[in-house]
Amino acid sequence: MAKRKDTNKRKGAKADSNVSKRYPNGRTLQTKDRYLPIDKKGRSENPKESRRVVVIDSNSFDELAIVRLTSRQTANTSFLPTCRQNNSPDKKKSYFKHFVEIQDDQGNPIRVDGVKFVENPWKQDLPKQDVEYIRNGVLNGKRQSAENNQKIEMLKSKKTKKDKEKR
Repeated sequence: MAKRKDTNKRKGAKADSNVSKRYPNGRTLQTKDRYLPIDKKGRSENPKESRRVVVIDSNSFDELAIVRLTSRQTANTSFLPTCRQNNSPDKKKSYFKHFVEIQDDQGNPIRVDGVKFVENPWKQDLPKQDVEYIRNGVLNGKRQSAENNQKIEMLKSKKTKKDKEKR
């Protein structure tokens, strides 16, 4: 029997083959509120024309799970202590919303297309510890955690290209 070669850096870590190689966790994107799903209260009366979002998970088809970033503390937001808004001159505090999104306003998977979702420069990406803090915040201990975990499972449950070729 041949031994399986462990390609991960961490000892004992399981390889996740259902992850995008192109968009790592922590990658920030620019979008507009009108391209994000409508919340339970309906459309916002004055949606933002420019919204930063961060990738917290993905699958091998480059479909993304994102979390909205904001500069205002409102209901269902948490403070991100090590991050400041990059685009503001006075470096406003950063918060993240407790909701994971995997679909756009039309029910399509979230993908970087250059129109609805546009990549930010690499220097605006969040470090790994911030992404882990956000993931922990939205997937554990919040009222929306069960729904968020279901969304991540739906994203990950899509069959990989290799699985489709076997059939």
